[in-house]
Amino acid sequence: MKLKKPPQITTLPISTFILHKDRYKIDPTYQREAGTWTRSDEQYLIDTILRGYGMPPIFLHEKDGIEFIVDGQQRLNTIWKFRGDELPLSPKYSEDIINDEKNKQKNRKPAYYYSELHKDWQDRFDSYPLPIIYLKDYNDEEIRDLFRRLQHGKPLNPGEILNAYPGDIVLTMRKLADHEFFREIVDIKAKRYRHYYIAAQLLFLESEGIKDISPYYIYEFFEKNKNLSTNSKVYSRVNKVLNYLSEVFQNRTPELRKPGWIITVYLLTAHLLENYSMDAQKVNLKTFFTEFYQAVISSSASGDQELIDFNLAISKGTTSQRNIKLRYEVILKRFLDRFNPMRLDENRLFTNDQKIAIFRRDKETCQVCGKKLIFGDLNTHFHHKDKYIEGGKTEIENGLLVCRDCHLNKIHGSNTNLLIFFYYCH
Repeated sequence: MKLKKPPQITTLPISTFILHKDRYKIDPTYQREAGTWTRSDEQYLIDTILRGYGMPPIFLHEKDGIEFIVDGQQRLNTIWKFRGDELPLSPKYSEDIINDEKNKQKNRKPAYYYSELHKDWQDRFDSYPLPIIYLKDYNDEEIRDLFRRLQHGKPLNPGEILNAYPGDIVLTMRKLADHEFFREIVDIKAKRYRHYYIAAQLLFLESEGIKDISPYYIYEFFEKNKNLSTNSKVYSRVNKVLNYLSEVFQNRTPELRKPGWIITVYLLTAHLLENYSMDAQKVNLKTFFTEFYQAVISSSASGDQELIDFNLAISKGTTSQRNIKLRYEVILKRFLDRFNPMRLDENRLFTNDQKIAIFRRDKETCQVCGKKLIFGDLNTHFHHKDKYIEGGKTEIENGLLVCRDCHLNKIHGSNTNLLIFFYYCH
């Protein structure tokens, strides 16, 4: 039995399909009759594209230099109709786009057709990356079999689409999705690679900051960062946050059953670990999060407007930059107001120049026992007067020249953990 090699997915902008419309042939043997979609179906698809949401891939069969549409005729027909001003936007789905200020400024009226859209909206539509799967040299029986499977199966979701992308970034996504946090903590089943998509969103946020994380932008990120590996700083930062969250929650957490909440607690924790001393905050963070969750759920009854706004942002449009930012700012403010953790110095280590300045200022002698010291010697230590772990600054004024014996035994005490702390922090 000869098995087919699984096809690789790629993307093409809508503009390519517009420019080369005549290149793509439709074989009615495989497709349903054109016109089986209602106008409402078509308008919903156009709204999906303009908002940057994902869609199932278009299947093209390339044979003898001709490209046949195996699956996706209805979608392409709809795209061509809208681009040719044959299909208007629907107020039912796209009222905010129709009445967008840029569109009104261009036309002095709402925009229903492609030609009436502001250039920014036109560019957004034209540059939308259609997911494409190419089939090469399939025979008619194989294509019919594939088409039956496509028509009876479910469309690919973002996680499944991302898993078909090329490059190291896919392996990085898979490894994060297999983290204990996803396996043991979140209350989302891994069915159909759902964890993959969330892991991909975390990589994107860690790399790009708080931005829209709808499929359009994640696909684009994967296209541009194919070489992002598990050796990258981005992976290390995400992994560090997930390690901490696993220690915080320890077992299956029902509050973490929706992607919006997972993204929110991740962003909160990433910021806290980067800027505050969090070693002693694990219990506080778990308590805070579970209580905050209940407060959000009960916000309508309590009348807390800030939490009402948060609840709206966690219920609708959860992937938009605006709603992600709102959730992040609210939850961070509430945690800091309640627990006030110690802020860490942005520069944990004394630089070489700072060490020289401290060494000269303190007359090359231990400031505890008076022993003469040699710069660069293992016996020469530089101590934070105000402890770094408690928020002490890494500044010359906060530095103290001491010998190893005084530093470990008289200042910190003979504690192995403090020796390790010194080794990495001074």
